[in-house]
Amino acid sequence: MEQKKFLSDLKNGEFKSAYLLHGEERFLVSHYAKSIEKAVFPESGINSDFYKDVFDGAIPVHDIIMAAETLPFFSDCNYRLIYVRDSRLFATGRKDDSEKMADYLPNIPTQTIMVFAESEVDRRSKLFKQITKTGCVIDCEPPTPQNLATWVARLAKEKGNSIAPPVAGQLVRTVGANMTCIANEMAKLAAYCGEGTEITKADIEAICTPTLESRIFDLTKAMCAGRISNALGLYRDMLILKESPIMILSMIVRQFRIILLSMCAKQKGMTILQTAKELNLRDFMVSEALDYGKRFTVERLIDALTDCLETDVKMKTGLISPELGVEMLIVRYGS
Repeated sequence: MEQKKFLSDLKNGEFKSAYLLHGEERFLVSHYAKSIEKAVFPESGINSDFYKDVFDGAIPVHDIIMAAETLPFFSDCNYRLIYVRDSRLFATGRKDDSEKMADYLPNIPTQTIMVFAESEVDRRSKLFKQITKTGCVIDCEPPTPQNLATWVARLAKEKGNSIAPPVAGQLVRTVGANMTCIANEMAKLAAYCGEGTEITKADIEAICTPTLESRIFDLTKAMCAGRISNALGLYRDMLILKESPIMILSMIVRQFRIILLSMCAKQKGMTILQTAKELNLRDFMVSEALDYGKRFTVERLIDALTDCLETDVKMKTGLISPELGVEMLIVRYGS
């Protein structure tokens, strides 16, 4: 089921008997689980603890079914919520229990709602096919950079602030794509800036903790601008922070590839928006990549990527130290 339809149904009080929330983005799993609970128990006067059971880990299926069969016994609530987390019933290894639960799903009492939050799912299993048929399955995969930037703007609005799209993109690039980290950093920014203000790039630079990817972006930007001393300074700061030179190299390669692909797309006549969609990037990221690539030709970028590959091989075979190998690349392509 699409997430918009899922949220719309919750808002209208249209519940499924069972929900499966799964995927890499645990923030979304937790967020949607809370959304279900809030929709099921909308009355502030209801103590949901009386009508909710939470099971963690490989709990026997019998215990879950017994809880599901225990209907609400007070008149102030119409539902009982069963929340099952990381049971591995949808993964391999619990086939008998998984099939018992699959057989039970069509028989869930009308006043019971079951929510499964799982890290691992086997789509071929009988249980997965059954919950797809009788319940609701929500994939909680990491959002695209475009969607994350849009979400950042929405978070800012909820906190009484505003943020321009390029600045929202910078926040995502600075703190990474983890939604929990982004939410925490937005809370810090809102407290730092105060309600009713616009969040700026300077604010992000002042208080947000940059990820390795963000530092690599700044390093590549310095290289492309010919600021070699700045680039080397950023690189040495990362070494002091115990970052792996091999990891740094792999991320430099990624940035060079984005610049190269953006330049090739422009030569083919593609617009910035078309390129952004093709590469799954924000439009301003493509614009920045094209700007950074002005010092390079396509041929030189191809040479740089080839050089990076050869350096990677030398580093991994012991022909050159990783620290020196990356530093030589920065000097070669930053001057």
